[in-house]
Amino acid sequence: MDISKNERDRKGGDILPLPPTRGTSALQAYSRASISDLRFFSFICDTVVSSDYVVHVAKQALDGTESKVKQPIDLAKSAPGNRTIFLRQNSQALLEMFIARQVDNFQKYLVDLIREVLRSKPSMLSTKQQSISLEDVLKHGSIESLVHDVIERRVNTLSYDGFADLQKWCDERGIQIKVAASRRDAVVELISTRNVIAHNRGFVDERYLRAVKNAKFKVGECRRIEVDELFNALKLLNGVVFGTDISTRRKFKLATVEIGSRKKPGRKKQKEIEDSQHRLL
Repeated sequence: MDISKNERDRKGGDILPLPPTRGTSALQAYSRASISDLRFFSFICDTVVSSDYVVHVAKQALDGTESKVKQPIDLAKSAPGNRTIFLRQNSQALLEMFIARQVDNFQKYLVDLIREVLRSKPSMLSTKQQSISLEDVLKHGSIESLVHDVIERRVNTLSYDGFADLQKWCDERGIQIKVAASRRDAVVELISTRNVIAHNRGFVDERYLRAVKNAKFKVGECRRIEVDELFNALKLLNGVVFGTDISTRRKFKLATVEIGSRKKPGRKKQKEIEDSQHRLL
């Protein structure tokens, strides 16, 4: 899923899709975590680049020379300092952490949404294969408590399923995960990338190759991550989450909470997003 800057520009630039003004509690939690992670990523990059800029300005003042560099981002592009160089040398570790957090947040959203649907429509759990022991029934003081326990068991099981199995389970019950057929492979690749980061120190394994079509990496190779991929992953997952939430809450009449403003980011905010992407380039 190596997307170049030119391709990214053709697909709508660096602006992330805006969330609905209202959505499920699952969406609210997802959005808060996503924004928090993006701000933390920007904070790390800003701190590193700003620190180098302070050192640069101080050196120029002590040497009695006038710096032609007026902004930290310009220094990072033209003459990066030691901290910026170190960050770039270790960018793989940083990007792995944030890619993994994005995917974890995405998967947690899907599980939370399913929980909300099942709580509103517990009859969806009725299957010929599922049975409840007399012991399970007797240990609950009410039918509500029993239903809650059954839902949690089902949700916990789904949380360990692969994306294909989870999507199939949802489709069979009318919960449509809004991912275009052309983008489904990209979502699967992201989840597989998260798995090798979490379970194999970021090195490709057989499980990754089985899941990913036309994989660009071989077994034993490091799954290298480019800066563009971090932001394009967030853009892709946000689009899936926002579309899924709107469709599901309307179909199952789920309760909603306020998510955020639909106000588009101004020119200054857009520049901050672009700068964050270039600091590691």
